[in-house]
Amino acid sequence: MWHDGRVTTTPELRTAVGPASVPGDAGLVRRQSGARAVYDLLRGRIIDGSLAPDARLTEPVLSAELGVSRTPVREAVRLLQAEALVVELPTGGVRVAPLDLADARRVYDVRARLEGLLARDACERATPDGVARLARLVTLMDAVRDHEDEVLRIGAQFHGEIEALADNRWGSALLRQIRGHVDRYRALAARRRVGTTDHVDEHRAVADAIASRDAAAAEAAMRAHIERSAALAEQSLRGAGSATDDLP
Repeated sequence: MWHDGRVTTTPELRTAVGPASVPGDAGLVRRQSGARAVYDLLRGRIIDGSLAPDARLTEPVLSAELGVSRTPVREAVRLLQAEALVVELPTGGVRVAPLDLADARRVYDVRARLEGLLARDACERATPDGVARLARLVTLMDAVRDHEDEVLRIGAQFHGEIEALADNRWGSALLRQIRGHVDRYRALAARRRVGTTDHVDEHRAVADAIASRDAAAAEAAMRAHIERSAALAEQSLRGAGSATDDLP
């Protein structure tokens, strides 16, 4: 975990990442396992904001603080770079990718188009059990609307359920490519919804449209929900003093 900008680790993480010096195939498996553990840890902290935008990450520091060799750290950073969650510095090392209004708008535009399509597809393929699961998730979201972490967790389940119902592998693949960025901005938007029923009403509108097999309404409701989240994320960025506050 990260405390005051520094990484600490647990016995479980140390076991998972382990030494990278095991020879042969076993060593390769151990290194890959270690890289994945470091990647998951850093990615989670980038998404929840524990690692702030523009925070610098260096291999020697991460290696020492996590208690692992530089090999899994290097591989984990490469995975984060492939997702554009970290960006390389001209002087060496990397930093956490910044959050800004222009980027948020692009991410949300792509997300709205993709998830609107998935909601439309879900109307055609949803089973009665799938429709019931969506309704239960909306009910749960209403019950925990005062708790940001739970709203995020259940909201992610709701969107994942629609993706599963849609069964559109290309749409899912494209959405996965921007998932980390979607989740970063989603966390900003969620903070402004705590204690309100906005998110509940928006998700219910999508679920009801799917239950009614109204593809056009499902797509429109999903896009409206994501556009509302985009507006809330932008408000959060402006409140945080985004470098692009002068954008219209």
